[in-house]
Amino acid sequence: MVKPDIVSEFPLLRFDQPWALKSFGGHGDLAQEVTFDELLLKQVINGASGPSLYINRTPRCLVATVRESRMINFEAASCKLTEQGWPVVVRCTGGSCVPQGPGVINLSVIHPKAHGWHLEDGYKLLCGLLAHLLASYGLVTTVGEVPGSFCDGRYNLQVGGQKLVGTAQRWTGGSRKNAAVLAHACLLVDLDLIETTEKINSLYRLCGNPRQFTAEACTTLRDCLGGAGQPFCEDFVLDVERRLTVLAKDYFNIQS
Repeated sequence: MVKPDIVSEFPLLRFDQPWALKSFGGHGDLAQEVTFDELLLKQVINGASGPSLYINRTPRCLVATVRESRMINFEAASCKLTEQGWPVVVRCTGGSCVPQGPGVINLSVIHPKAHGWHLEDGYKLLCGLLAHLLASYGLVTTVGEVPGSFCDGRYNLQVGGQKLVGTAQRWTGGSRKNAAVLAHACLLVDLDLIETTEKINSLYRLCGNPRQFTAEACTTLRDCLGGAGQPFCEDFVLDVERRLTVLAKDYFNIQS
């Protein structure tokens, strides 16, 4: 596969300021860590930062949308899940609730909204980059909906009909000159999908929402590579994170 290149594939994403890879410098605040890319979005809007990438993993939690936070009994349900070791954090992008944890790698791309840039462009950028990463593991991916999966959407990356990567976006600023885009991808690397899907289903049940999801609709990178049923492997997740970081820095021409 030809190495992706942001300049040739997406010329609208050339900016006066270079792309930078950001990291979360806080300690102990789960909500701030999960939503750090939202802070980066505000910095881009205010002109305090140029286009940025954020690659991260967080402690175990569920991340819900603002829309879901308006469900009845949401606060009580969140407290119940926190007691079970699954705190609930609310973030600004769309979709629906997703699991986070040591085996989930997130990629956020934050940049000024260029004139002529469309919603589909952001999804194509994310899917193209993650497809290239997964190809380095010998996997062939397709893009599309996966009925029954949590946070389903038209721009899932899937392997064998199962969801492996989910995507979401947040645009802010409207048509103003300083409008900005946050495009986010969530790669399921190594986690217990039965447990995590049940926790999302439990959140919905506690909120009186009949919607439920199916663990079998998703897969993990570890499972795709024949590691199903094996104990969690931190070294494997670190290797995936390292590969993604190297690829992203190369793709966005980040020197440091």
